[in-house]
Amino acid sequence: MRYPLFVMLLAAATLAGPLAQAATLAPEQRFRTLGDFSGKKPGKPARDVSGLACMPAANGTQRCLLINDEGSFAQFARIAENRITPDATVPIIGAEAAPDTLGQPPQGICKMPGRFAELDGEAVAYAEGAFYVAGSHGCSRKRGEFRLSAFHLARIKVDVEGTAAGKVELTYRLSDMLRAAGPAGAFFGRGLMDDNGLNVEGIAVTGDTLWAGLRAPSLGNRGFLVGASLNALFAPGHAPATEAPQVFQLPAGPDRGIRDLAPLPDGRLLALLGPAQEQALPYSLLLIDPARPDAAAPLGDLPARGGDKAESLTVLTQDGKGLAVLIGYDGPKNGHFESYRLPLEPR
Repeated sequence: MRYPLFVMLLAAATLAGPLAQAATLAPEQRFRTLGDFSGKKPGKPARDVSGLACMPAANGTQRCLLINDEGSFAQFARIAENRITPDATVPIIGAEAAPDTLGQPPQGICKMPGRFAELDGEAVAYAEGAFYVAGSHGCSRKRGEFRLSAFHLARIKVDVEGTAAGKVELTYRLSDMLRAAGPAGAFFGRGLMDDNGLNVEGIAVTGDTLWAGLRAPSLGNRGFLVGASLNALFAPGHAPATEAPQVFQLPAGPDRGIRDLAPLPDGRLLALLGPAQEQALPYSLLLIDPARPDAAAPLGDLPARGGDKAESLTVLTQDGKGLAVLIGYDGPKNGHFESYRLPLEPR
């Protein structure tokens, strides 16, 4: 495997210390959820929302896909004005590993073997007729077990109405890319809570690149963004990925990483930053331009929500008034979604 290309996304002075004090943002409005998203247990609402991505709006409505980290499925939804309506669920993985999953399962990682369980879905993205869902690609939180179920990346192709079309495609090859991610790759297969182990929490797609935002490791004041080719990730067959990933180092601040990602229409990325483990640290928004590695810009902190964790970031609209984004939380029922209006300079 070729050695990956490293791209420094900030000045050395920024890396040397925490981010400058950011203003606290004020939510624009609370979104209403018309019905419950499905939780892990039948009949129980979801309290562990970890990602939401949407198709472009059509007739004032956006077709979206939501993921929570306690099941093996995703769930469709529709957003119109300030209302979110849950829809049908779609299975991602079954009760055991599927033999037609692309690539090879990762080997020799985590503290001990574990059972094939939930997906541990942490991130969802949409691009060009398909939704993508990523497991955490990390060892289990409590015991550091290897659960193969968490090491999947899924592609769900949809038609123009946002209805799933065909079989869900699964691949193990994101693990190959993460293992090759330089300083961050050295933490692949380690425990998140006790060893700063690599953990995927956000994904976004621009062109042929799938960007994986890492909650951990947090090294100094740096978080990590890993870019992988979709063509390589979903190539036919079971050969492992051999392409080198792109690796960007972000000014996240001490003990913080990426908790979600969202693409902007102009090719830039918006990152939700938060604690790498369970530190009492603020959640913030950071603007990233992959074409201008030195231009990462903090946009502000989210207000504290007690024990609720900001886990989901979705771009709703970008226009002359700026950027409208939707934030969802792990902890409260159905994500407690709130919108924010952000000023945004042209690229």
